Amino acid sequence: MPDGRDVHPVDARQREALGCHLRAFCNDIDGVRSVVLASVDGFAVVPGAGTHGNGERLAAMTSAMLALAGAVGRELALGELEVLMLEAGGGKVLMLALPSQPAPLLLMTACDQRCVVGKVLWRAKECGRNIVAELSGSRADPQGHMGLDNQRGATWQDSIRP
Repeated sequence: MPDGRDVHPVDARQREALGCHLRAFCNDIDGVRSVVLASVDGFAVVPGAGTHGNGERLAAMTSAMLALAGAVGRELALGELEVLMLEAGGGKVLMLALPSQPAPLLLMTACDQRCVVGKVLWRAKECGRNIVAELSGSRADPQGHMGLDNQRGATWQDSIRP
């Protein structure tokens, strides 16, 4: 929020769990260089995973880029912004808006040219669902494992039941 108050207070246990989800996502796909979880006002909620870039600066840039993309979407009456993708000669950047309460969160992923955008998007959405579940008190995967299709609100335990 613009008034500078922290709309996503994260305690130490949650910070560690969210960090696990980010690290699992970063390690799961060959070529992912950085992952940052940011607030809409541009602060890193959890420091970024990966080896490239400054997490705080990337969080601020992600917030600004998604705000601009959201304004374009509103101007064109496209609905709520979900994903923004940038592609350059050396790689790709994928930014997602996560529908978290009390305010949305932003997930930024930077990857090199080896990454397949579809796979990165799929895994980023899974990671985002795990993060939202973790913050809402749902049963998110505590180890950050991927492979859950959580489109209908299922939890990771639902995916392992017969």
